[in-house]
Amino acid sequence: MDVAAQAETIAEELRPKAEGKGLRLRVDAGEAPVWAEADEGGVQIVLQNLVSNAIKYTDAGEVRIRVAREGKAAVLDVEDTGIGMDPGVVETLFDPFRQESEGLAREYEGTGLGLTVTKKAVDQMGGSIDVDTEKGEGSHFTVRLPGPT
Repeated sequence: MDVAAQAETIAEELRPKAEGKGLRLRVDAGEAPVWAEADEGGVQIVLQNLVSNAIKYTDAGEVRIRVAREGKAAVLDVEDTGIGMDPGVVETLFDPFRQESEGLAREYEGTGLGLTVTKKAVDQMGGSIDVDTEKGEGSHFTVRLPGPT
């Protein structure tokens, strides 16, 4: 499947949500397709969860989706200028029912399952997901999916 086309579709679906918060939502995918050996529904889940979270946790600036080929892999980057997280929570970030802010004082609604589902979808497609984040500096998620064989 063409991951770049899927990124454009998801961006169009979520653009009103971003613009409603005064955010820019950019897609850098180039003109050529970026093929991956992946499930269309799985890629939709990954993009919807990552982009929705980026919009949710960003109050100013932008959310950027980049799609590129690195060697044989298709690479999806979702980066925001949002609140970021303490890098120490990254190791448990994909655990069920976890959020960086928890308990009664937490600021954002949600079940804490979005990233768990995202990781499971990536794993089932034979890919990997990494996050680079810093509190107050935003977050950068990188998903690598196998290219066509």
